[in-house]
Order: sequence, then C-alpha cells, then structure tokens
Amino acid sequence: MTNIKEKNNKSDVHLHIDKAYEKIDGKLPTNYVDKVLEIIPDDKTLTPGIIRNTKNRVHQYPLSRINVLNALVRISDQYVLELQELENLTK
Repeated sequence: MTNIKEKNNKSDVHLHIDKAYEKIDGKLPTNYVDKVLEIIPDDKTLTPGIIRNTKNRVHQYPLSRINVLNALVRISDQYVLELQELENLTK
C-alpha cells in the first residue's frame, strides 16, 4: 500500500514566516517602528515594543502578529527600492 502524506499547513506557514524574516534581515530603515504604526493605525494594542519584539523574533513564530510581519516586509521592500534608486542616481 502507498502511504499518503498529509499536507501540514502549519509548517507551510512557518516556511513563509522564515522567508519573511530572511527578507527583512538588515533591510529596514531606522524609523521602521513609526512606519509600521502608520501602516496599522487601527490596532490599539500595538506598541513599539511589540513591533521590535516581532522584528527581533523574540517569539519563535508570532502568528498573532502576522500583520506586523507583513508591514515589516512591505517597509523592507520599499527601503530596498529606495536604496537601489539612490545607487542608480549616484552612478
């Protein structure tokens, strides 16, 4: 008989989270906390400490703060594009 391997969605989510952390590693501006607060203005429980803890991966997988991680990835992407533009302008 063939063993059917079930797909584990939890580990798939963790892979995406790992990739997100790889993407933001070293690619965030110094004012990333303020930018996250601008992106997520409706969350009254969100504090600068929670944002820093999520960025520094204090908890192994912050599934409850996936919105913060998404905002960090957006900020990182924008920052990298701005750095590339600056590099192109100074050639």
